[in-house]
Amino acid sequence: MAGPTAGVLLPTKLPEEFRGELRTRLRCGSPLGSDDDFLLEGEPFILDLRPRSPEQLIAEDPRVLGWAPQDAVSFAAMCNGHEDHRLLARLCLDIAEDFGGVVDFHGALPIGPHFDRTSLAKPVRVSNPDGLDGVLWATAYRTMWGDFATSHYGDVEFLRAWLGDPRFRMVK
Repeated sequence: MAGPTAGVLLPTKLPEEFRGELRTRLRCGSPLGSDDDFLLEGEPFILDLRPRSPEQLIAEDPRVLGWAPQDAVSFAAMCNGHEDHRLLARLCLDIAEDFGGVVDFHGALPIGPHFDRTSLAKPVRVSNPDGLDGVLWATAYRTMWGDFATSHYGDVEFLRAWLGDPRFRMVK
C-alpha cells in the first residue's frame, strides 16, 4: 500500500553534484531496482528529482513564500505505517535545513487554514498555527475535477513542532 508523499521547495536550483550525492547517501537503486528507489530503516521510499513545472512550485505567486521556488525534492513512502510518516518528515527536514527550503506537504494537514472547495482563495500565512512553533502557509489549487483544494507548506520550525504533536501525520 502506498503511503504519504511530501517534498521540499528550494529557493535555488539544486546543484547537479548534490543530486548524485543524495542518491548515493540514500543508497538509491539498491535493492529495489529503480534508480530512485531506496530503503530507509527497512521501509521502501521513492526519491523524485525530476524538474518541476512552475505550477507545481507555486511560482506563479512568489508572494506566498516571499521567494519563487526554483527546484524541489520529493519523496514517497511506499508503506503507510506511523513510522513511515515520521521517516518522511525527517527526510524533508534534512533537505529543508541543508538548502533553506520549505516543506511541501502535498496536500492539506489536519490543522491550519482550510479553504472552501467552491472558490479560489488567496494564500494565507499563519505564524504559530494551533500554538505550534513556525510558519504554515495554505494555498488553494484547482483539482482535476474542477473544484478547489487546500495545500499546506511549512518551515523547518513548524515541521519539527508538528513531528512532536500527538496529531502528527503527513499527507497521504
